[in-house]
Amino acid sequence: MRDGRTDELERFCETNFGTRDVGKLARLYEPLFQHAACLRLPLKEFAALSGQPQDGMLRGAPRHSTIVISSWGLQTEYPEMHLARDMAVAFNLAHSLDGEIRQHEGMSWTRAKQGEVRKQIADFLTRAALHKRMCVLSCFNLIEAYINGVAWDFTESHDISGLSKNKQDVLKSGPSSLLDKVVRVPEIVTGQSPGPLTLDKDPLKSLKDIIKPFRDSIVHASPFSAPERFGGYDKLSRVYELTLETTRSAVDLTVDVIRRIYRFLGGDGDRPPWLPPRDTDGRFEEKWF
Repeated sequence: MRDGRTDELERFCETNFGTRDVGKLARLYEPLFQHAACLRLPLKEFAALSGQPQDGMLRGAPRHSTIVISSWGLQTEYPEMHLARDMAVAFNLAHSLDGEIRQHEGMSWTRAKQGEVRKQIADFLTRAALHKRMCVLSCFNLIEAYINGVAWDFTESHDISGLSKNKQDVLKSGPSSLLDKVVRVPEIVTGQSPGPLTLDKDPLKSLKDIIKPFRDSIVHASPFSAPERFGGYDKLSRVYELTLETTRSAVDLTVDVIRRIYRFLGGDGDRPPWLPPRDTDGRFEEKWF
C-alpha cells in the first residue's frame, strides 16, 4: 500500500539520483552502519549503488569526487576543493599577519626588545613565513590537481586508443612536466590548438620564471648553495626571501591559469565552483570555506 511518504521518497530519489528505485538508496544502510555512520565512496561506486547524483546535487564537483555520507548529510570531496581552500586560507592568514607586522614598523628598538613585544613580533614573523610558504606550495599543488583531474575525466569518458602514444602519456601522467601538461592537456581534450596557455606568455611565463624558483626552493630545500646549477640564482636564498607580494603574485597567476583553462574547456561561468571569489584587496571571501 502506497502512502504520501513513499511518493515523497521516490520523488526525492528521482530528483537527486535520477531514479525512482528507493531500494537503491536503502542499500547504503548496511555499509553505512558498518562504517560507524560515516561512509566514503568514489562517485562511480556510489552511482552504481544508488543512481547517478544529478548536477544540482553535486554543485560542480568533478567525476573523480568522493561521496561522503555522514551525520552532516551527503557531501562531496575532491583534491581541488581542499587545495583551493589551503591556498585561500594560507593567503588570507599571511595577509593578516603582514598587517600585524607593519603595525610594529617604526617602533623604537628599546620598545621592540622588551620581552612580550619581542615574543609577539617573533610569533607574527614565524607564522607569516609559514603561511607564505604553504600558500605557494598550495598554488602549485592546486594547478597539478586540476590539470590531472581534467586529464583523468577525459580518459574515463573517452576512448583514447586512437591518440598518439605521446598524447596518451601526457593524459596518463607520463614524464611531462606540470607546466607542459598545463599547456597540452586542454589542447588534447578539446582537439583545439592553440590552447589557452603558452610557456612564453603570461601567466605561465611569470609562473615559471618568477614563482616556480620559490616553490622549488621549498620543495627541494638543501643546506647546499649552488647558483651555477640554477641559472645564476642561489636556490637556497628563495626559502628566506619569500615576501607577501611574491605570494600574492603566485595566487594571482594560479587563479588566472585555472580560469583560462576552465573557460577554454567550456566551463559554466568565469571560474570553477570550488575556487573561492576574492575581495578587492585580494583576500578570498571567507564565507566560501
